[in-house]
Amino acid sequence: MSDYRLTNPRCLFFGNCFWTSGIWNDLKQITTFDLKNCKNLFYSFHSVVNFTYGFIVSCFLMTNCSPSQLENTCDVNSKSFSKIVAAKSILGDTSHPCFPANVSNQTGFTVGGKISGLTGNGLILILNHKNSLIIPSGSTEFAFPTQIPVGANYEVNFATQAEGNYCELVNSTGTVLGKNVKDIEINCKASCIKCIIFITQNAYPANVGKASNFDSSCYADPNYPGTGNYKAMVVDGVSRRASITQNVGDGQIDWVFKANQAYIRPGGINIETSNANGLFTSSLSTPITTVSSDHWTGLNPDWTSYLDGACLKWTTNATFELGMTGDAYTQDILTLTAGRGLQQCSVNRELVCVEQ
Repeated sequence: MSDYRLTNPRCLFFGNCFWTSGIWNDLKQITTFDLKNCKNLFYSFHSVVNFTYGFIVSCFLMTNCSPSQLENTCDVNSKSFSKIVAAKSILGDTSHPCFPANVSNQTGFTVGGKISGLTGNGLILILNHKNSLIIPSGSTEFAFPTQIPVGANYEVNFATQAEGNYCELVNSTGTVLGKNVKDIEINCKASCIKCIIFITQNAYPANVGKASNFDSSCYADPNYPGTGNYKAMVVDGVSRRASITQNVGDGQIDWVFKANQAYIRPGGINIETSNANGLFTSSLSTPITTVSSDHWTGLNPDWTSYLDGACLKWTTNATFELGMTGDAYTQDILTLTAGRGLQQCSVNRELVCVEQ
């Protein structure tokens, strides 16, 4: 019978041990060290190794740990996360504590993507409502230098649009999952020269989710001119904002009026030209419409956001919640932004739609 300890690699270690100890000859007289016994011995040894690994990790994690400390082992600030990393380091395990072995051990990643059609200057992006990034004309890609932790959400928006361009975002929100975000798209095209403002014919509910979600109603409305890109003059202080400081135009997010832009009615009649901050701080030359309107705004008369008057940031149509409304049949800014005051969120209202 062949000697498996010499021909089978998995027996080599154990065979050598037996030879060294002088036991092999005695063992050979008792029984044949066949392939089956070799496998059993190998798997027994492998089980001992696995048990030892698990025992060390378990002891390390469970010692002096309360249940509350183990609830979120993927939180980089938690004690559980630190203990798991230390245990894996001792055992030579370099994989991520919360992700498969092919995922990086980084705890933060950048957010960015591709840009097409950008020909103007002045495009500024904003990440999670606080980190801004200036994008030069002609850029084809971007990435915020700020790193976002694994598992955290991100949202990219426009602080300001580029001169002569109207840009749109694709895949602008998501969750960081262990790698740099590179799939956001910014697609730019030429903006309007004399931009139209119109009032919707239909009234729309308040609970659309956020201010920028009103934009789609501009396209669906019977008064939509048929061409052009439009946004609704509604703010929530988060997805859309006109100004932080009264009549200044600072901290804008996805605001609807451009700087020094001429605005007209659908028939071509001049309304007014915005100032250098994309606001109207004096009276309009001509009312936006020829009849009274009752439209959602969420604005104070000074273009700041009325956070208590935005139907819970446009997430509810409850009767007991209120939203700020205005009237576009006016040359007065106060009336346009807040002239109809706080109204019940349960009633549908019109929109002021602004071409981009």
